Amino acid sequence: MLLTHGPISPVDGLFESGVRCDRNRTYSGILPLNHDYFVFDSDEGKYVSRTKRLEAWLPKITEAGLSGDPRKLELVVVRAIRVLKSDLPEVSKQLGSLLSEHAANPGALRRGRTSPPPVDSDEGLSLVRAEDVDDAPTPVMPKRVSNCVDQFITERREAKRLLAEGFLPPGSLLLTGSPGTGKTMLSRWVAQQLGLPFITLDLATSISSFLGKTGFNLRRSLDYARSHPCVLLLDEFDAIAKRRDDDTEIGELKRIVNVLLKELEDWPLNSVLIAATNHPELLDRAVERRFDLTLELPLPEEKEREKILRFAAGRFAEELPPSMLPAIASSLDGASGSDCNSLVTAAVRRHLSGGVEFTRCLIDAFRAQSANKLGGKNLGELIRGLQAGNGTQYKVRELAELFGRSPSTIQHHLKKGEKSNGK
Repeated sequence: MLLTHGPISPVDGLFESGVRCDRNRTYSGILPLNHDYFVFDSDEGKYVSRTKRLEAWLPKITEAGLSGDPRKLELVVVRAIRVLKSDLPEVSKQLGSLLSEHAANPGALRRGRTSPPPVDSDEGLSLVRAEDVDDAPTPVMPKRVSNCVDQFITERREAKRLLAEGFLPPGSLLLTGSPGTGKTMLSRWVAQQLGLPFITLDLATSISSFLGKTGFNLRRSLDYARSHPCVLLLDEFDAIAKRRDDDTEIGELKRIVNVLLKELEDWPLNSVLIAATNHPELLDRAVERRFDLTLELPLPEEKEREKILRFAAGRFAEELPPSMLPAIASSLDGASGSDCNSLVTAAVRRHLSGGVEFTRCLIDAFRAQSANKLGGKNLGELIRGLQAGNGTQYKVRELAELFGRSPSTIQHHLKKGEKSNGK
């Protein structure tokens, strides 16, 4: 629809509203109440009254408000802001201010106190889990993924500006990737960056043998998350969001998919919904399309693995030879971020509890986890780094025991290093 200000009519006279307009006169400001203001509606092919345009939106906004559906009201107001912006800029601006204020303070429109977390009626266990994310670490991500996440967070932070112009901020995020690639960690970090509470619903453990109960518990959990601003993580999303054309799935699970579709459409502006899955190929395509952003988290590359190892080691990384973490990161090809973190965590625990040298603890943990993948160039660099780092000198026999290699293999790598240094 194209709305343009211009001459009201090629002739003087009275119009449908009874308002008199002068020939070739362009109205560019607000007229007194006993006048009207006209704009050209390209869809109808004629000039229309600004008052009539406003009157057309009042019943829509009123109906949405009386329906008790906040999301419906938000969507109607967003459309009104965009349509009225050209011919009723002040009204559009006021609506935008109200909507952005509501997004920041939903209590103004969504009355009622936050209810306690829902529990399973039979087992008495909480259906959702609230976590503290104040100290959520920054996840290590490829630049492409990091840029997308940063943009998502920026647009959420600028929600007021977007809403004032009639555009919705992104509110949902689908994370896919192999196990251990950091989907939950990233979700926590997003909540921390947005300053929102973090709530998790593990769908794999929520499925009951009584499927009707599963749908009931899901609705209660989603209603709880909708009742106040938060980041809700639906973990193991593929457990219930499977393709509806899958003949192996029974009708109740397919009905649950329909519930999810409705929830994704109606999710409130002041909250973020994140879903995580290791099996995106199982998801119903209609569900996948409902998300504002879909991100695949890949396995970390060598430089990213080194960052994860170094972060996990913390202050103990200073006790290692400079070449040790790069050599181990190079040898962990195909490992997930979780694998790297677990390796270092095991080494730190042994070092602190048993007083064993951290270097030895890390090598032992690496050998146990990676089944002796360390070899060739990386093995040589690590052996030579151990001899040069921290002023510690190991005997050939000690190095052979440490790496599970023969003394002759250790000696070969040490001599190779001496030749490359011109000794």
